[in-house]
Amino acid sequence: MGTDKVKILRRKADPLLPQYDEAQSARCGACGRAILLLLPILGCTLVIATLYLLVYRLDREITDVSVSTCLADYEPKIEVLVLIMMGASFMFVVTVMRNIQISVYHRRQRSESIFVRIINFIAAAANIFAYVGFVLVALYDLDGPGDAPRIHLIGSYMYFVLSGLYGLLHSYLLCKQSQYPMFCKIVLTIVPLAGVACSIVYVVLQGNGYEFEWFTVALAAIFVGMMSILFLVDPVDDELGDFFCCRRGKRIRSGGI
Repeated sequence: MGTDKVKILRRKADPLLPQYDEAQSARCGACGRAILLLLPILGCTLVIATLYLLVYRLDREITDVSVSTCLADYEPKIEVLVLIMMGASFMFVVTVMRNIQISVYHRRQRSESIFVRIINFIAAAANIFAYVGFVLVALYDLDGPGDAPRIHLIGSYMYFVLSGLYGLLHSYLLCKQSQYPMFCKIVLTIVPLAGVACSIVYVVLQGNGYEFEWFTVALAAIFVGMMSILFLVDPVDDELGDFFCCRRGKRIRSGGI
C-alpha cells in the first residue's frame, strides 16, 4: 500500500519536473566547454593583436620605442582601445575562472586551507587590477594634458607589478595541484618567470631596452592564453556555469562539493 502511494506521488510530481533531451543537453555541455576553452585564447589573441597593430601600423621597431609611446601616437585610437578593452575583459573572466578552478580542486581533495584560499584570492585580484592598469595606460597618454601622465604611470606600475605578482603566486598554486603533468607545470612556470625577468631587465636598463617591455606584455598575455590547457585537463564547466549563471550553491551534486 505504501509503495502504491509513493508511485502515485511520483507520477503527480513528474510533470512538474523539467524534461531534458539527453542529446541536446550533451550538445549544450560540449558547446559551453568549448566556449570556456576559447576564452583564454581570445584574451591572449586580442592583446597580441594590439601589439602587432601598434608595430605594423606605425612602422616602428620594438627596440626603438615603448608601448606607451606607440599607444599615444596611434590614430585612430579607438581601434586599439576596443581591442584592449575586449582583451582586458576576457582576462578578467579567465582570471575568475582559474580562481574557481583552483578552489574546486582543493575542495574536492579536502586540502583547502585558509592560506591557500588567501593566496588564491590575492592572485586573482592582482591580475584583475593588472589589466585595469593596462586599460589606464591605453586611456591616458604619457604626454597627455592635466593628470593624464600621472594616471598613465600609475596604470603602468599596476600592470607590470601586479601581472608579475600573479605569475609568481599562480606558479605556487599550480604546484599544489597534482592533476597536471609535470611538463605542463614547468611550462606554465617558466613563462611568467620569463615575463618577470623581462620586466626587471627593462627597469634596470632604464629605457634603453624597449623590447623587454614588449616581451613582458606579450608573455603575460601568452601565460593567460595557455590556461586553456589547464581547463582542458581539468574542466570544471559545471561549477563555472553555476557561477556565471548565478546558480552557485543552488544545485545539489551527488558526492559533490
